[in-house]
Amino acid sequence: MTDAAPLELEHMLGFAATRDSAVFYHPTQPDVMVMYTGCLVIIGSVSDPHQQEFLHGHTEEITCISVSPSGNLIASGQTCCTRVPNSEAMVIVWDFKTRRCIYVLNELHNSAQLGRTCVERLSFSPDDHYLAGSDDQQRGAKLCVWDMENGSLANVSKQPTTLSFLCWGAVVASTRKMSRHDQYKLFGACGARVFRFWLEFDVHTMQYKLTPEPLQLPSSGLIRTYHCAKMVGGDIFLLTGTSAGELCVFNTETMVFRACVPVSGGGLLSLATLNGSYGPVIFCGCGDGKVKVLTGQDKEWAVESESMLNGAVQALSLSADGRELLAGTSEGDLNVLDSSTLCVCRGTGAAPLMATHTSPIQCIAFGLSNETFVSGAANGVVRLWELSHYTVRCHLAPKKGSHATSLLLAPIGIVSGWTDGFIRCHAEDGAPLWDIANAHREGVTSIALSPRFVCSGGRDGALRLWNLNSRLLVAQFSEHRGAVSAVLVDNSKAEAHQIHSCGEDKTVITVDLKQERRVVTHKVQEGAFKHMVQLGTQDHELLTCDTTGSIKMWDCDEPNAVRMLVTWTEQHEMEGREKRLNHMSLSPPAYEGAPGGDYLLVSCASGELQVWDLAQPSAAPISVGVAHSDEVMQAGWSPDGRQVVSVGKDCCICVWNFYGVGAQ
Repeated sequence: MTDAAPLELEHMLGFAATRDSAVFYHPTQPDVMVMYTGCLVIIGSVSDPHQQEFLHGHTEEITCISVSPSGNLIASGQTCCTRVPNSEAMVIVWDFKTRRCIYVLNELHNSAQLGRTCVERLSFSPDDHYLAGSDDQQRGAKLCVWDMENGSLANVSKQPTTLSFLCWGAVVASTRKMSRHDQYKLFGACGARVFRFWLEFDVHTMQYKLTPEPLQLPSSGLIRTYHCAKMVGGDIFLLTGTSAGELCVFNTETMVFRACVPVSGGGLLSLATLNGSYGPVIFCGCGDGKVKVLTGQDKEWAVESESMLNGAVQALSLSADGRELLAGTSEGDLNVLDSSTLCVCRGTGAAPLMATHTSPIQCIAFGLSNETFVSGAANGVVRLWELSHYTVRCHLAPKKGSHATSLLLAPIGIVSGWTDGFIRCHAEDGAPLWDIANAHREGVTSIALSPRFVCSGGRDGALRLWNLNSRLLVAQFSEHRGAVSAVLVDNSKAEAHQIHSCGEDKTVITVDLKQERRVVTHKVQEGAFKHMVQLGTQDHELLTCDTTGSIKMWDCDEPNAVRMLVTWTEQHEMEGREKRLNHMSLSPPAYEGAPGGDYLLVSCASGELQVWDLAQPSAAPISVGVAHSDEVMQAGWSPDGRQVVSVGKDCCICVWNFYGVGAQ
């Protein structure tokens, strides 16, 4: 086994689809894209989905990124105090060539603010000399400008409200005899007003000053919320996209509003520009799912072509050669379009280059194949993924207003338990096969399969057994006084007629189907149980995880736990990290005939993914994976034990390589 990292991050599925400007083409390398998801910055290849590099350094969810015009620098900003208590809303500046952090900038963090602060906007100046950033505060928002030569703060100012965009103008060479410092123009929008900020060096104070000047608007009738902005025509025209779906044009030399061009009824959310043979070409990402191409100048603009995508177009970025356009949508699809025709030019058929969930992911399950797994999100979407190509094979959304809480990928199909109380089964092509209506009054929380039965637990505390062929109720046990967290069928051939369950009432219950009654009860004073698995060893012990961060081993012949693992340290407790454990999964057999279960995969509310060696117990996990920026809800092993897939509240799907199974 490799001592350094038995668990290694291999791939991240998706990008931050619900945020604008979440993905960029690299300015000089046409095949390279830069994006973020969770707490990682990802440098990937458009032509090879398997090629990804990760920039580690953030402790919280990344909220924005920017790539410098030369492509030498990447800046990424995060939120604070979500996963790690007392963490700061910091900005990290990375060297693209070495993939290393060169600056950590903390000036946007507001320690006096009672609520959370996050970095809202980042933008590099045209010569890479300065980086501008702003936070998300509704009152007194900070606007910071840093010098990229040494990472020092050049200027900080307070703005009336959150800046909805930051866009640099051209650099103005100094003409003063007393100063060799160039002047910079930075544009931003505070509410319905657009400002030009002059950044210049004051020789009297020997400091940089930032002077705001409002651009003039019509006296009435133009109150807009701005989403994005680009400079065209050299340094003359500023183009902005508004919530009303218009392209607003400002002349930055005369500082006046010039035109308002209707583009979309759903808002103009993103812009990309290209210098064409006959003038600027503007690519518009619209809230109604359309990508439109506009040409023109000043007051005269015309729509040349358009294309329809699935979801609001949140991000647009042109490749270095101008031939391709990256388009990220609110539905989690990342498409690559031909910039001249707006047709999808990469991916399989009309499928997007990449897909992701856009809501917290609740559950995941592997089947018998190493190539496929299924995931379910809080918005009701269930997806069947092909792991070898990181693509979606099947997309399900059976009913709005409910979502899957548990999933099984079985030979009979995709079996799922739902918050509306239904148990559903779909074929792998998405076709509905059967369902059990109103299986539980307050929603299904867990399901398990045996050759003859479907076993389910619900929020109503009931444990029910259904005939797999007729879907009729066979037996019911109301032993729990709270929601059932997990159910499983005993894996011993001698005790295959026993069903085990654990719940939020802090009890573990075993019922015997032959005797039709409860035969074993385990109870604790602290810590509601969140999940349970059963070992394949001779004694077939049960393992439970709970809200106190403990893993307990139970023997049916013993009233108390026979062994306990503590998954948190004193340092974690001092930092105030969440102790709760959400899910566990046992590794499959390393070889045919082996009992399996040598390694235990633990999904933590703190955002960690822990691996414990059960064959050689110790006081600490053998590996800890950190990639999620929020709770890890579930994780599962591939059938060969060589890969792990984890899902979380941050909408991320992480694929890990594991080097422990069979390596000894």
